[in-house]
Amino acid sequence: MDAIFEPILSSHLWALILKETREILRNKYLLFLLLVPPTIQLLVLGGALDPQVRNLSLATVDHAQTKQSRDLVAALVSSGVFRDNNYVTNEEILSRQLEKGQLNVGLVIPSDFTNDLNRGKSADVQVLMDGADAYTAGIASSYVLRTIHEFQPDAVALEPSLANLSRSSTNNSRPQAQSLIAPRIDILYNPGQISSWFFIPGILGACLTLTGTLVASATVLRERESGTMEQLLMTPASTWEILLAKIIPLVVFLMGDVCLAIVAARIIFGLPFRGNLALFLIASALYAFVGIGMGMMLGSICRSQRQAQLASFFINIPLILLSGTVVPLDTMPWFLQTLSLADPLRYYTLIARGVILKGATLAMLWQQLLWLALSAMLVLTVSANRFRRQEA
Repeated sequence: MDAIFEPILSSHLWALILKETREILRNKYLLFLLLVPPTIQLLVLGGALDPQVRNLSLATVDHAQTKQSRDLVAALVSSGVFRDNNYVTNEEILSRQLEKGQLNVGLVIPSDFTNDLNRGKSADVQVLMDGADAYTAGIASSYVLRTIHEFQPDAVALEPSLANLSRSSTNNSRPQAQSLIAPRIDILYNPGQISSWFFIPGILGACLTLTGTLVASATVLRERESGTMEQLLMTPASTWEILLAKIIPLVVFLMGDVCLAIVAARIIFGLPFRGNLALFLIASALYAFVGIGMGMMLGSICRSQRQAQLASFFINIPLILLSGTVVPLDTMPWFLQTLSLADPLRYYTLIARGVILKGATLAMLWQQLLWLALSAMLVLTVSANRFRRQEA
């Protein structure tokens, strides 16, 4: 064992790793930036990002004033999408409230609503949506239309001929239709459709990107501002040894962040972990190399930490938006989906969700893992070239 570890412990790389680790432990700001913000961001964003629409405001103008009209409103309110219903007297008030943004949905029930139902006719209602928030309006309109389509009034007194037709239809047609189609929907991997389970794996990658980039650029710029970078470049150590010595301690600290975040998400959000932990940590380490490599590159290009912070946000925000972390890839235009193929966070998000939620194995994820490794090698190669230019 001594023959194996002795060359490593006596190498320039090991000495530089110890030096960088001591620097990080002495720097309270960097230590705080490494440990605290990623976990807090994960927990806050995991709970805040929720694609499900709830607690919308609804107002109704009910000209019918019958049990059937009240049952329709109750069917809309009962699911929790609408927090309550406010009855108003006329369409003018309804329009004014929509214009002021006080309502999301307005419903107008005509006076002949119940009479049309009694005659077996289609009863018209008017639904008004506030389309300023297009996403909310789309979800709300789909829900309202589905609820109205499925609405079955209880106490409608049909005319005799229509009642006989309804009974014969019930006795003859409906059982046959039900026997032909009996759908059963099973939602796999996330049966409760908990939104935090979808977002947390991607947000973890986004936190690794932001933290790795900011911390790595800060360490390089600190060395340059204090004048110790020139001393490092004049040591017998090679450029790769200097670069790896700065990256490896940061990767170790970020892996601690990953484990802490997974435990916190398990406790607070009940996030399952169905896959192989080693595979997940390998993917996380590779992506940490990507984020830290980008930070090293920015630190060698920018002249101050403020410039590096602005540049990192200019790079990281498109990476996060194109990765499928916040917006599903399938909803993007085709040219953005094509552009996202060059985004390493896309592959980490796919790996993290596959391992955590589906229990995916290496045989299922080797392509994404390969692209992630190639991205890490590319970023580190560019960073090493920048270091060589400083040395020259």
